[in-house]
Amino acid sequence: MLFYSATLRRLREGRRRNARQILNGLAFGGLGVGLAIARIQVAPDVYFDARNVPVALIALFEGWTAGLLAAGVVALYRWGWLGGIGTVPGVISVLVVAAVGGLVHWWATRHGRVGTRHAFALGIATFLATLLGYALLGRPGLEKFATTWLYFLIAYVGGIGVLAQLFRDVVEREQLAASQRRFRALLDEASEAIRIVDPGSHRIIETNRADSTLSGCARASLIGRDAREFWPEDADARGRWETLAAEASMAGVAVGFGLPYRAAAGVRSVDLTIRRVVHDGQAYEIVMIRDAGAREALDAARREVLDLRAITLVANAAAHEINNPLTVIVGSIELLQRRLAPDGPENRWIDRAIDSAQRIREIIARMTRITRVEASGAFPGVPAMLDIRRSSDDN
Repeated sequence: MLFYSATLRRLREGRRRNARQILNGLAFGGLGVGLAIARIQVAPDVYFDARNVPVALIALFEGWTAGLLAAGVVALYRWGWLGGIGTVPGVISVLVVAAVGGLVHWWATRHGRVGTRHAFALGIATFLATLLGYALLGRPGLEKFATTWLYFLIAYVGGIGVLAQLFRDVVEREQLAASQRRFRALLDEASEAIRIVDPGSHRIIETNRADSTLSGCARASLIGRDAREFWPEDADARGRWETLAAEASMAGVAVGFGLPYRAAAGVRSVDLTIRRVVHDGQAYEIVMIRDAGAREALDAARREVLDLRAITLVANAAAHEINNPLTVIVGSIELLQRRLAPDGPENRWIDRAIDSAQRIREIIARMTRITRVEASGAFPGVPAMLDIRRSSDDN
């Protein structure tokens, strides 16, 4: 049984499964030979052995290939070493057991698993196959069987029935272990940090590799830890976590963005999804945690693009609207300057007006070349303003 358990664990899928069937067929065939050698004498020249038990069991759990290989090993021993008039009936009997075991295996797989009825049905069939072997010897064989039938009945019907339950437990335990390994592998391959939490105690039941990376804590130190230890200490920020937990409890799912999260390296921003599930009557919370840094950077870049587009539209419109009347003003000032005396004090005012108009033209030109958003330093009580010089591409 230990050998079979080891092969189940190491040789499960594809070609490995074929290798497992071959290996178990040969091993259980060898076990059948061992039982044949260790036969028990129950009357003068009358012996009893349980060589068909391992053949039937391995055929039941592994199918035709393993069953026929095991039967072949026993048949070779019967043919090559024992000999005698019972050789052919003995070989036929063990081959029939392997064939019936394969049929019962097919029957059991249609129902998903080997059950008690399959095991005891195979036990009865093995008992009848043994009777067939003795019947092929004629009257002497039946007389021998009459003295040993009870032993065969106990060994084959009772033995196969009981041992099959033990083998089934081994198979189901290995299947469960394999499922857990697959679950563990899938969990660790996830890019998001995933936790399975007990909603009553908030204890972490299971976690993955990404969670260890995000939190900065080893998996062993996370298991059994209170998930609330990672909530922030600030009352308002902690209240957001409590609100999400209550929402998940009521609605079954809750989503949060930009939540402060206490990791080993300090507080960081995360996005969170909590989903409550019920399995076998027990409630669990599946918590998926994502570092919000990349999303927040993308959101900031998207906002900047939208701001820049809005500023560019406004700046171009303003430049167009300002430039038209400015042209009229500058032209009028230049005409006025021609009418004034060259040495008059008014020329100084005219020159200042023309210089200011030129500065306005430069500002308008910069407004049409804005490529980024740079705000000027804000003063108390004054909203932040766009720094046109720093925001234009000729800065």
